[in-house]
Amino acid sequence: MSNMFSITNIKNRFISVIAPDIPPLPSVPSHQLHRGGPSSNYQLRMVHQQKMPDKFAYARPPFLQLLTIDELRASADHNVRPIIVPRDINLLPWGTGYAECVNSGKSEWNEDQAAFSRQVLSDPTHCHPDLPYTYYGIFDGHAGYGAALAASHQFHHILHEKLVDCIELLLPREEEMANAKPDSGFPHPSQFHRRVYKDELIIGALESAFFNMDALIAQDRDRYRDAGGCTACVALFINGKLFVANAGDSRAVLCQRKSASALDEKHKSSASIVAVNSAENNADTQEIFAVPFSFDHTPETERHRLLTVARLKPHLMEKQYAAMEYAKRPHMKDLGQRILCRQGTMKGWTYKTLTREDLRMPVVTGEGKRSRLLGTLGVTRGFGDHDLLAINTGTQIKPFLTPHPEVVIRDLSKIVSIPDENNEDGDYGILVMATDGLWDVSENEAVARTVFQTLAKYPTEKHRYTMVAQELVARARGKINDSGHWRLADSKAAATVDDISVIVIPVYQYYKEHVEWEKKCAQVLQERRAKVTPSATEACEDETLLVNGVTKAQVEAEHEEDEEEEVVVEVNRQKAQADVEMEENVSDERTQLANITTPTTTSTNEEIAVEKDVKELIENELAAAISALDATESAEYDRKDKTGVV
Repeated sequence: MSNMFSITNIKNRFISVIAPDIPPLPSVPSHQLHRGGPSSNYQLRMVHQQKMPDKFAYARPPFLQLLTIDELRASADHNVRPIIVPRDINLLPWGTGYAECVNSGKSEWNEDQAAFSRQVLSDPTHCHPDLPYTYYGIFDGHAGYGAALAASHQFHHILHEKLVDCIELLLPREEEMANAKPDSGFPHPSQFHRRVYKDELIIGALESAFFNMDALIAQDRDRYRDAGGCTACVALFINGKLFVANAGDSRAVLCQRKSASALDEKHKSSASIVAVNSAENNADTQEIFAVPFSFDHTPETERHRLLTVARLKPHLMEKQYAAMEYAKRPHMKDLGQRILCRQGTMKGWTYKTLTREDLRMPVVTGEGKRSRLLGTLGVTRGFGDHDLLAINTGTQIKPFLTPHPEVVIRDLSKIVSIPDENNEDGDYGILVMATDGLWDVSENEAVARTVFQTLAKYPTEKHRYTMVAQELVARARGKINDSGHWRLADSKAAATVDDISVIVIPVYQYYKEHVEWEKKCAQVLQERRAKVTPSATEACEDETLLVNGVTKAQVEAEHEEDEEEEVVVEVNRQKAQADVEMEENVSDERTQLANITTPTTTSTNEEIAVEKDVKELIENELAAAISALDATESAEYDRKDKTGVV
């Protein structure tokens, strides 16, 4: 049995050097091998996992159009390491460039993956304009291609669901299109207790999408083959801004170029500035510099977080590791002596007496790219790795890992670019997203310099960004020498032996598209306002107060009362006029009777009877007119009593 242990240890040490990210068969005591301890259960689980199907069949990114198995095998030739670019550059938006290259034999297939998606957030009520967005993602797999392949197929769907969850707060509103402050805090109908901004909603959507993607990979373990793990670097263009979310050691760098006079003091003092001659104007010397838009998550960069986890949850180390960092690796001969160290999250150094427990392996070992978590894994954030165990101890690594991304934002509307200078790519920048196969042998500044040097060679070609991606991959891959080793072309240093995937995104092309979208939204808003008819305006006025709390309906009621009062006045006037006419007629009759003199007494009784009849007729007509006026007046008062008008 001791021979078995020694062979296992030798194999594990060999694996840790050649492929440190592949989970080994951990060494365990003999009684566990016979009685079935936890490590033997792990071995059985791994054997069972290998018999399960893959969730997604191996393939390269769809926009490469590698459709046959022969094309896939040709792209994975470890001796030639061909550089693969899209056959149709129109499949990627804005002329975005992409190129990839397989490793030199580290794994059978290229474990990197890339994806993009263009989506629209639509308002179900059609009250707000649709909001388009574009997503790019690059994923670097380890211990298999399953996790990276799953993320390339599923992450953008999860992200879309998260953005739809807060769609009513993300869609542009009419007051924003009317030159209101677009990023002002806005209340939800249910009234938040805190001010919430759109940027925070988008960051939250990215963060929750990362966690949900990791949880989905965990759920698939019981149905599909072990997916391993992967890093994730995502770029989201939405609402005139760039959001970059990263978890792992893939990287996003914004390459910029500006005239020396336009640089601020921060960039002038930066060591990343490289002076070159502009391709558009050779008379002006411009500066090229790189702006990191992500930060690597390795055991060395995250030492503080990892030691905090180990200190707060010591049971995770299973008495196999120490949450310590030593200035010099201690040995058995140093027991009882004072040794310089720092424990847990200490920033300074102190002395302590070395004990046997201090001889345990530190949680974080090595430096730089050689740093390892529990002596096994070189990245500390990403998706998957749910079944990954530490070499030699079988300790679970996942509790120390997290899918939580760091998010960096760039507001493109605040960038000042002078059209006459023709430097849009320099002002807005070229975003380079790549796996660690590029960054292991290339500095950020060197990549930025290569970007603009290549663009200068292809000033107007449509495929110019594809040529940039191809050049970056070619320089990192290097050339193979007579001994079969890959070396960098500009030096004899070793080239990368890892998979290389590079995305080159012209940021200005997105912003130009966003400006057109804003103009379209403003035009739609103007047309919507112009369609408001007079009848609709009157309907709105009926529901709104006019002056001093008086509505239009109340004004119309007052007009009706005024009309009724005018009718009563007119009736009274007619009655008074009739009275005057009657009195005048009676006076005329009396005058005529008075003018009858004595000589006329000889008139006959017939003439007297006629005069009497005329008088009675006039009196009857006056009486009828007065009765009609009284009846009209009584009817008007009755109607007022019924309507309640005083």
